[in-house]
Amino acid sequence: MKAIVLHNKGDASQLKFEEVEIPKINDDEVLVRVKAASVNHLDVWVRDGNIPGILPVILGCEGAGDVVDIGKNVKGFKKDDKVVVMPTIPCLSCEYCIRGNDNLCKNMKRVGITVNGCYAEYVKVPAQSLILINDKISYEEAASVPITFGTAYRVLINLAKIKIGETVLIQAAGSGVGTAAIQIAKLAGAKVIAAAGNDEKLDKAKELGADYLVNYYRNQNFDEEVKYLTNGNGVDVAIEQVGGNILPKSFHCLKKGGRLVTLGTTAGNIIEIDVQHFYRNNLAMLGTSGTTHREVRSVFELVKDGKLKPIIDRTFSLKEASLAHQYMEERRNFGKIVLKP
Repeated sequence: MKAIVLHNKGDASQLKFEEVEIPKINDDEVLVRVKAASVNHLDVWVRDGNIPGILPVILGCEGAGDVVDIGKNVKGFKKDDKVVVMPTIPCLSCEYCIRGNDNLCKNMKRVGITVNGCYAEYVKVPAQSLILINDKISYEEAASVPITFGTAYRVLINLAKIKIGETVLIQAAGSGVGTAAIQIAKLAGAKVIAAAGNDEKLDKAKELGADYLVNYYRNQNFDEEVKYLTNGNGVDVAIEQVGGNILPKSFHCLKKGGRLVTLGTTAGNIIEIDVQHFYRNNLAMLGTSGTTHREVRSVFELVKDGKLKPIIDRTFSLKEASLAHQYMEERRNFGKIVLKP
């Protein structure tokens, strides 16, 4: 089969389009013919060495396709089923898995990082890491759900616990997580302030339902703009995935008792915050990495019902993976980038 193999960490030129053997499954695994694989910042971080993994490895932490072979112990799936591959393979037996926090699994295997992933014509995973999907969802849309919508659902619903009528600030609103978060926040009855560094992305965020728009590159004092848009009060919740100088200012966008959830640091992970402002205003900050299988399954039900829709920015062929990575690193996408084997 054809696959994108990473042998050495480095820039996008390290992504090699190669012929490799089709994976052989064991009794608990399923072989999937990949029809679409989404591109994530996670893939870029593995490629450049910021996230440790095995080498060589086939990248691609999520994808969608058709079942072509099934291990003898597998129940609930049959050949030709349309499925989506989730990005993690938790052990299901450690203390975190038992408590339902399988995103923190001590023995986690990670698709496209510690086991071969979806930048290929075929991928194998245990049945526990598959979700059945229907024909109402395209392969491209399905491949774009687990990380972005799963994360946005976790952040807004289970961590920030947003309520009807609250105001949510969503940083990097043009990203995959950002476009998902706008939709989930609106579905939950919240007002949304979408923030991004590009007016074109902000216009698209408006089309998704954002109530107010803030360009944080043009306006370095965007916290003042957010306060103005909220009549001086600030927002109830801030979703922050940029880091750098954006995160500290996001604290100043919060009203008293506000909550901030941080889930990424594409602009830098070393920051300074005003701790006095933090405790005097009774603010809360939560960090999260990944999402649980339960959360992905929950948000998939909303996608299946047509209440949420993945936004696909652009599709590349599998052999164009290096171009797709460059496109993402240049921050040109609004929504998801997808590879087609």
